[in-house]
Amino acid sequence: MQDTVIVAGGTCDLTKYEDILGKAYLIGADRGALYLADLGYRVDLSVGDFDSVSKAEYKKICNASKEVEKLYPEKDDTDLEHAIKRAIDTAPGTIHIIGATGTRLDQTFCAINLLMMLHKGGREAYIHDEHNRIRLIEGKAVIKRDGYRYVSLIPCDDTVTDVSLSGFKYSGEHITLDKHTSLGISNEIEGDLAQISCGGCLFIFESND
Repeated sequence: MQDTVIVAGGTCDLTKYEDILGKAYLIGADRGALYLADLGYRVDLSVGDFDSVSKAEYKKICNASKEVEKLYPEKDDTDLEHAIKRAIDTAPGTIHIIGATGTRLDQTFCAINLLMMLHKGGREAYIHDEHNRIRLIEGKAVIKRDGYRYVSLIPCDDTVTDVSLSGFKYSGEHITLDKHTSLGISNEIEGDLAQISCGGCLFIFESND
């Protein structure tokens, strides 16, 4: 099945994702649409208020896009959130988000929490950047040793109970993770894969540095 890639306007090097961009349904969120257009991609949907691009750049986005949805700058959601809402309704497959992290920590924090919107919409989703892959799980999940050294688990709510881990360097059963402590940080997978079960929702951060 075809997957979907949403490219936002944060820090990203799209040349590192050519393997998934070339066959994906592409959504550009504001300046992310320009990143795609600059590399010659045909964008399925470009969405945003486009206040971060010039008139010439906006024209380039329009020429590269099958559909453009221009939003008012005064709105109640970010361009990325609006792109995610469109993706939940119409886009195929697993949703990969690139360019959602960067120097604006408020934007990064908001983007990570938007994974809950995708989860509630029944969509599997990942945020990618140069050093991290982030997802949200509920119940049970298998984590493959897929190029990342560290795996960190952070509760979505204040606490998540009945967390059981197998195949990790630090495994255990019936653990309670508290969002306000660092208990779930920097675990490692010992073999090819590990398993997680929990009584709630966890953010899973895979990283190398």
